[in-house]
Parts: sequence; C-alpha cells; structure tokens
Amino acid sequence: MRAIRRSRYGGPETLEVVDVDPEPLEPGRVRLRVTAASLNPFEWHHMRGLPWLMRPTSGWRSPRNPGLGVDVAGVVTEVGGEVVDLTVGDAVFGVARNSLAESATARAEYLVPIPEDVEPAHAAAVPLAGLTALQALRDRGRMAAGSRVLILGAAGGVGHYAVQIARALGAGRVVASCSGRNASWVADLGADRILDYTRGEVEDLDERFDVIVDIAGGTRIGYLRSLLASGGSLVLVGGPGEGRLLGPATRIFGGLIASRFRRERVVGVNATWSGADLALLASMLGNGSVRSVIHREVGLADAPAAIAELEDGHVPGKLIVRM
Repeated sequence: MRAIRRSRYGGPETLEVVDVDPEPLEPGRVRLRVTAASLNPFEWHHMRGLPWLMRPTSGWRSPRNPGLGVDVAGVVTEVGGEVVDLTVGDAVFGVARNSLAESATARAEYLVPIPEDVEPAHAAAVPLAGLTALQALRDRGRMAAGSRVLILGAAGGVGHYAVQIARALGAGRVVASCSGRNASWVADLGADRILDYTRGEVEDLDERFDVIVDIAGGTRIGYLRSLLASGGSLVLVGGPGEGRLLGPATRIFGGLIASRFRRERVVGVNATWSGADLALLASMLGNGSVRSVIHREVGLADAPAAIAELEDGHVPGKLIVRM
C-alpha cells in the first residue's frame, strides 16, 4: 500500500509517499481501506517534532512512529479479535493510526458509522477538530443552554465546528471572530455577530460572555478575562506560541498560572479520544446541525504541500486528503 512515511524531523521535504506492508492487526482493532483523511496542526507538529515537550513520547532524535495522520473515514476490510460491533464492509469514521495511507488500523471503540447522506470526506474532517471544539465548550468551558459564547478563530478547523456545536448545545448567543473574507460563511454556520479581527473589532467589544474559546491566540489573555461574565470560563485551545520547548502551550501555561491569582476561570483543553463524543458528533452531522467546510481536497502525493499550507496558517475550514 502507499503511505506517507518519514525517518527524521523537519519540513515537508522529510515526507515521502512510499510502498509499505500493512501493519499486523492487533486485537480490538480493525483494518480500514482509507477513503479520506484530514489534516490538523497535529500533523505538522509531529512532522517538525516540535514543541520539544512532545518528544518524550514521539521520539527524541527521530520519530518512533514513521507514519502520520489520525482523522479517517473508510471501509472496514478486516476485523481483529475481540471486536464485536464492527463488520467487514462497514463505512466508518473516527481516529486511526497513520491515516495518511491507503490502509490504516484503528481501535474499534474510536470508530462510528458515517451517517447516511454524509460524504466520507466531510466525516473525515471531523474527529480531532470536532472533539476539540466539543470538549472545549461542554467540558472545559462548562457551557449551558442559553450561554453567551465568544469564539476567536472561528474560520479554522476547530473554530468552524465550535460555532455550530455551540449553537447545537443551545447557546443563547454566539459571537465569532474571523477575517472579513470569511465573515459570510461563518455567519451562515450560526454566529449571531461576526468580528473582523483584521479591523481590530475584537479589541473593541462591549459584551460579556459566559464562555470564551480562544483558538486564534492573538488577543491578550488579560483583555479576554475582562470580557467574562461572573462565573465565566476562558478556554485556551492553541494558537501561535513562542519557544521550541512548549510551542503554543507557552501561552496556555502562562494563562493558567496567571489565573491562580484572578477570580476569572482560565483553562486549557487537550482533546481526548472518546467513542461517545464521536457518536454525538456523528448524530450532529446526520441531523444537519453540524457540517464540515472543506477548503480543498488533495491526493496523497500532495499531502506534504498541504501540511505546509496548514502550518503557514489562515486555512479556512479543513484540508482533506482523499485516497
């Protein structure tokens, strides 16, 4: 099978499309014929081996795992021992190991059926970004029905799902920031008000919010705290960060430390794999309350260039790799 592989950390030039043998199928896992995968910052961080915070698990000098990719949609072609809920021929999406390949394996518990009438590419776009958005709002942000929600970075992978999930969970008001060129389609996703960050509109707010989800990372944490209503939560998802040691986590850790001396609640989020949450996202896809916005689809050979594009920033929606 063809797959993305690398033997060292670095830029897109370290990634190659090569022929490899399928990995052995372990108990509790299934093998998929990959229809589509999607790209997240996860891929370029692992490509670079940065920040260094991740290297104790990913490998100090070179990657322990030569493959890349977690988001997947595909068809089950083989079922390992101890798997009872999936059968050969099932069309599923979720989280896989090394999904940037023609074939990949995944734990059965982290796969759910693709809803009827949903394109596989639109399902493949969801897992990591959708889980991050859902868990940021519901779990870390403690969002409730009627909450006033501000989402910074609403046109990106996580952000465009966050706007829709906030609405699906019953938000009373959703305010979203993005560039002016993306304002129309972000509003169509359910935002009540759009802020054009390129015109400084984020820095001139006269509202208070119960939940702020900061994905863009370009606004001072102190200012965002001032926008919180009593008992509100500021959730730091990522965004640009300085330093090779912690990368985007630099800003998150700084916000968490500062929050110990403030009344406002500041928390970070790191998405965790959850079959139940994937099933909830699948139901939202199925009933139309959530949809994926696809920026572009590429083939496997063009995946390295697409990862570089994502690393450069400002990609609206999701980038899809179709096998």
